[in-house]
Amino acid sequence: MFSLKFFHQNRNFVKISTSLQIACSTTRKSSAFKRPQLSVPHTDHLQTLKTDLFQQRSELSPSEWKELRTSLISKYKHVSESNVDAMILGLCGCVEQLPLAKNYVHYLRGCGLEPNLASIGRLLRIYNAFYHASGGNDSALSTEEQQDILNVYGKIRERYEILDATTCKNLIYGLVCTKEWRTGLDLLRMAQLTSKPSIGALTELTVKAFIEGELEIGWNLLEETVIKGKEPKCESYLAYLKFIANEPVTLQCSLEKLYSFLERHELVITAKVAQYIIQLLQKNSFNAKSTQIDSRGICQHCGLHLRDISVSDAEYAKLSNSFINKVLIRNDIFQKSTPEEVERFKRFVTKTAPYDCVIDGLNVAYSMGPKRPPAALATLLVNVVKHFKSQGKYVLVLGRKHMNSWPKDALMYIRKNASLFLANNLSQDDPFLLYATLKSGQSTDFFSRDLMRSHAFLLGNDLRIIFRRWQQEHQYALITQTKDGRIIVKEPTRHLLYTHKVQDTWHVPYKSSYSPNPSETFEVPESWLCIKF
Repeated sequence: MFSLKFFHQNRNFVKISTSLQIACSTTRKSSAFKRPQLSVPHTDHLQTLKTDLFQQRSELSPSEWKELRTSLISKYKHVSESNVDAMILGLCGCVEQLPLAKNYVHYLRGCGLEPNLASIGRLLRIYNAFYHASGGNDSALSTEEQQDILNVYGKIRERYEILDATTCKNLIYGLVCTKEWRTGLDLLRMAQLTSKPSIGALTELTVKAFIEGELEIGWNLLEETVIKGKEPKCESYLAYLKFIANEPVTLQCSLEKLYSFLERHELVITAKVAQYIIQLLQKNSFNAKSTQIDSRGICQHCGLHLRDISVSDAEYAKLSNSFINKVLIRNDIFQKSTPEEVERFKRFVTKTAPYDCVIDGLNVAYSMGPKRPPAALATLLVNVVKHFKSQGKYVLVLGRKHMNSWPKDALMYIRKNASLFLANNLSQDDPFLLYATLKSGQSTDFFSRDLMRSHAFLLGNDLRIIFRRWQQEHQYALITQTKDGRIIVKEPTRHLLYTHKVQDTWHVPYKSSYSPNPSETFEVPESWLCIKF
């Protein structure tokens, strides 16, 4: 058939091309010769197939499906009976090609072939895409189409008692298109037996719960998303906002619940969600504006100062005590240090603390490039010590023993104007740095460009939030050193960087686009909402 001619033409072309390459290879070095890759379908070939065969078609004849299936299997080494159906359904992945995908599955069943789990997964994804493109409501799919999804689910559950995480996810994508969407909650629990639930599956169920007015289920799923270390997607927030938009009497209360959730988990929404909130509030005669926060933490719209970041004495004591057990004396630190060195350092801190600032010497020295000569590294570190010394601050410099080979005058200046502790060359600096800082008290700062992600992770969910607040308040970092030796320092941001309320006004930060993981930096968001009820 005309639509499949390119398969046969291309087979001849490959033979000619291969022959030419073999003929030419006698004039090349063997290392320069590369065999043509024939085992995997080329993207251009599949796109041509999709255009020639599928465009503006809602069904193919059984003979066309048969010829397509046979051609793919015979032409490509890595296409077989087990994966050809998923590949063909992948080519029918466009929203408007749902009828074509259904037609292919009907053809397979007519031939006595039952699609495997991978193929069923592709089909359910196409159903899901069509469902959302058609409004994402009960009438988006016909009764027959919804029943088809439920039949697929029923057959799979009859065949398998326990399903893998990928199959659970694909079934959730299908079930949310039906009135039996709550069954997806059971599949979410099953998926957790083998892996973390995907953000896609969590989002689909969250959106469906809010659309159906099941607010408790929706909020529980949002909480679960955050607990699993995922950033909720825009669709979840928008589904909630669209539901509460129909209840103007309780709108303020419902929005403040969302803001409190964002505050509690230090989450940042996207510009798309922020714009919807502005439109919703202005429609209901509330005061909502997009604004910016200056370097002092003052809102450019209302003039209020954002709340200062703070860690209570109780939180600080809990963090300090837990750090020793969960980070400093874990088994793996002794792979890069020794119990004797840890004890030596603890005695040193007890003797010389408290400090105003603790400096990671090598982190500072190498911040302008690791391949600089020792004299340049030493000079940079000396200038950082001078910076704090000029402010009357008492500092501890942490380094490693190989620094003893640096210029003597630089080390002499550091020893004279700061405390200096040199660990073994293979030791890990960060745990020592954080221990000394925490041990010195609430007012002590530290100087490093390291984001301390791994140490924050080791502390667990609750302490991680406290650690991140403390880190934001106390971490200095080097920006650059000028030609005359002056250093430019990035000082800590002392105000909150997430949603919170000042007097009767909410300030809600937002970012340009969605990212699956929360930000690890302490950059002040460029855009904020200023909302006064």
